Amino acid sequence: MTKRQQLMNTLTEFYQRPVAQASLELFLSICAVLFFAIFAIRPTLLTMSDLIKEIEDKRELSQKLDQKVAALASAQNELLSVQDRLQVVDQALPSEPKLLESLSYLEKIASDQQLVIENLTVATLPEESGRNRSARTGRKNYTINFTVQGDYPTIKRYLDQVLNVRRAFVIETVAFTTSDNRGKKSLKANVTLGVPYLEEQP
Repeated sequence: MTKRQQLMNTLTEFYQRPVAQASLELFLSICAVLFFAIFAIRPTLLTMSDLIKEIEDKRELSQKLDQKVAALASAQNELLSVQDRLQVVDQALPSEPKLLESLSYLEKIASDQQLVIENLTVATLPEESGRNRSARTGRKNYTINFTVQGDYPTIKRYLDQVLNVRRAFVIETVAFTTSDNRGKKSLKANVTLGVPYLEEQP
């Protein structure tokens, strides 16, 4: 009998014993458990991992949203506290040229000082717009030229009051001239006035 036949006989006798059969069944059970662990439990574990990550991401997003809501509430409170002042700012530097309103200011102050405005011209006529606009794009300016006649203290008071009204005016130049009318001297002030406003885009 060859060594190979002896080995085959020995293995056949071993597997016919109960211990060998139990070992084979145990091995097959372990293989079955590993198979189910890899192909059945693994997708479940991956799904649970994805769900945990999604929950963490949503928790972080919720925290950021809470912070934004708190910041918006704080900004609204600050806006309410300065809302009255914003109206003053809008009157001083409006979002449109408001030429007629500017001329009304100048004429009213001149009337209060008993001065007459002469030779009033607007260098470049600004475009008025009745549309509501949302985004401010920058400061613009138009120029009003006019002449007032009177004594120096009255003209000075007039110009001081022009600078003190809520509407923003910028005195660019003042040129004084004197004239003699039938032996009576009079003083004239040729004024160049800048009128700023904020231009907005639609």
